[in-house]
Amino acid sequence: MSTANRSRPRRVDRRTRAARAEQRDGRAALLEAALEVFADRGYRDASVDEIAERAGYSKGAIYFHFSAKEDLFFALLEERIDAPLYTGLELLATGPPEQDMSVEASRQFTEMLLKQREVLLLDQEFRSLALRDRRLRRRYVERQRRRRSVMADALRARLEHLGAPPSENPERMAGTILALIGGLYEEKLIDPDGLPDDSLGEILALSFAGHVARAGVRA
Repeated sequence: MSTANRSRPRRVDRRTRAARAEQRDGRAALLEAALEVFADRGYRDASVDEIAERAGYSKGAIYFHFSAKEDLFFALLEERIDAPLYTGLELLATGPPEQDMSVEASRQFTEMLLKQREVLLLDQEFRSLALRDRRLRRRYVERQRRRRSVMADALRARLEHLGAPPSENPERMAGTILALIGGLYEEKLIDPDGLPDDSLGEILALSFAGHVARAGVRA
């Protein structure tokens, strides 16, 4: 054994015997359990102990992968909501001009409602908590700035591909669209039949058309 290998600290397996026997991935199992517990009890009342017990891991396993309950919560939002958003924005930035991105946006929007309903509900809860909790509000602002920046870059690239004039303030355009997406999710979660499934795509199409029309008038 090399000196480097001898000096490297061993990773401690903090899974319970049952979890080790099932050979489950610790981080993934903890996220699944966290989603169940958060969905049952809400963020405030969910406990690290119950999440660990539900996953079949020791409490120490959570702190091996996450620094606190808050980080576990944000990891869920990032993996289940933000990651698909970034994938869609990458498609928006790189898709050919003839591809109707409003259709893709509506498809992803509907898929999220069908497959990630509980996480979307947690995201709505997070927004409400952030209004009163300074620490959560700071994390919310950091997350929104990152999402807004990525969306602004995608919008910039899409307008360029379309041969449309650039937006004077793509960050503001991105922030407005993100706010609309959050509002549409909230409405659909409360009243699934209250809005058409293609509402997001329609709004995006009108936003692009409005931007081009305004630029034409100014020219």
